[in-house]
Amino acid sequence: MSKKRREESRAERAAAALIAQEHRERMRRARIIGAVVVAVLAIVVAGYLVQSTRDTTGRAATVPSGVTDTYGVVIGDASAARTVTVYEDFQCPICRDFEMQTRTRLRRAAADGKIRVDYRMVAILDRASTTDYSTRALNAAAVVLDTSGKKVFLRFHDLLFEHQPPEGSAGLSDDRLVTYAVQAGADESTVRPGIEELTFRQWVQNATEEMSKEGVTGTPTVFVDGKRQPEPTLQSSIETALGAIG
Repeated sequence: MSKKRREESRAERAAAALIAQEHRERMRRARIIGAVVVAVLAIVVAGYLVQSTRDTTGRAATVPSGVTDTYGVVIGDASAARTVTVYEDFQCPICRDFEMQTRTRLRRAAADGKIRVDYRMVAILDRASTTDYSTRALNAAAVVLDTSGKKVFLRFHDLLFEHQPPEGSAGLSDDRLVTYAVQAGADESTVRPGIEELTFRQWVQNATEEMSKEGVTGTPTVFVDGKRQPEPTLQSSIETALGAIG
């Protein structure tokens, strides 16, 4: 092979090596870019999932049996002449006072067929505890209603107000909620999973959002036959509710 040919062969090999090196470099850059894209997508998806968990108000929810389409638990005869609707939060101390002063008479009137009582339980006071107690308590009440019926729900409802934790505390623990559920007549093995896993959390959020849509801004708030109490005070709530009995 001539000298000229040898030099041409070396040049061709060098060019081929350069092309191969450039190809390998392009492939390396493509792999890096691909990895970055996958990482960014993972971050975006994770952020979406976190946001979905944080802001789910209004979404479809598992609904406890025994509630109405308007998130109420109604006691009394369907043919009763009047309906008393009460919005309450288990963490609300004024709701506790309202219950202590009206519960016996309202329940008696419902049993006598004079009125129906529509309990609209909500969770607007999670900020008043360190463990979102309003949500946990209402979820527990929904679990009790779903698994054990209205009579047990009512006893549980009353126990939660009678043992209402102070504002700013951790609220009642899940174990304590289970204890009161059992005391009300529920079966522990039936209610504990739903209480601990917050089975009806989304329903609680939706019920609370519906309260806002109805223009209700605080608890307790009382309606009689769809007409709201004149002033949002404890005394007006008591007078409005008991006034419906006649």
